[in-house]
Amino acid sequence: MAKKRSVDFAEHYRLVAHRGLHDEAQGIPENSIPAFRRAAEAGKAIEFDVHVTADDKLVVFHDEQLQRMTGVPGNIEEWSLADLRKLRLQHTEYGIPTLDEVLETVGGRVPLLIEIKNYKAANVGRLESLLKERLERYEGEFILESFNPEVLVWLHRHAPHFIRGQLGNLSEENRGFKFYSGHLMFNPLAKPDFIAFQASKIDYRLRMTCKKKKIPLFGWTVRTEEELARARRLCDGIIYEHLDL
Repeated sequence: MAKKRSVDFAEHYRLVAHRGLHDEAQGIPENSIPAFRRAAEAGKAIEFDVHVTADDKLVVFHDEQLQRMTGVPGNIEEWSLADLRKLRLQHTEYGIPTLDEVLETVGGRVPLLIEIKNYKAANVGRLESLLKERLERYEGEFILESFNPEVLVWLHRHAPHFIRGQLGNLSEENRGFKFYSGHLMFNPLAKPDFIAFQASKIDYRLRMTCKKKKIPLFGWTVRTEEELARARRLCDGIIYEHLDL
């Protein structure tokens, strides 16, 4: 078994740029190569999202549906990489990057917080196996997270040396596993190394529970100075966007 990776959360993940340092007003979309390059050059840790395509390629994109970012309907996981290459992000010149392209752009300069987008229980293991194989060859620092506790269970069994975190929120729209992850009900099985929770829903009870168990607590997504001040009191790590930090 590979040795457990060690991470200095307080030092390396105190502030994390959500989907890179994107700025739509300047033509820099979220989860794009220029957003990641900009963050790496600024020395900022980066959060981004990974999906698997129909032909088993790993791409960096947030939504399941392509519409919001590309103007084209469709589920990203039902498209091949070749077809995704034809799309553009928010009417810019930039396309959907592959994981390889993002890792090459960052080149180990800053830590990465990678969200695994895998919401179907039957698919757990497919994306994760591809991701594990690629990250084993990456020399930079990274940690992983997912809303799906089954993903964390898979990682615990097959990649125990990777640091993994449970994402959660308390949105009224939560259904299925998101309800359970929002209440952290799978933690005894998933054994997360950290919690990443909706910042506006973090209270002192959750803060003290994490502190007692010595589990770092991230808050997402912080967008205002008021939210930032509150997150600084309650969180070990802050996932932010549109703030000059």
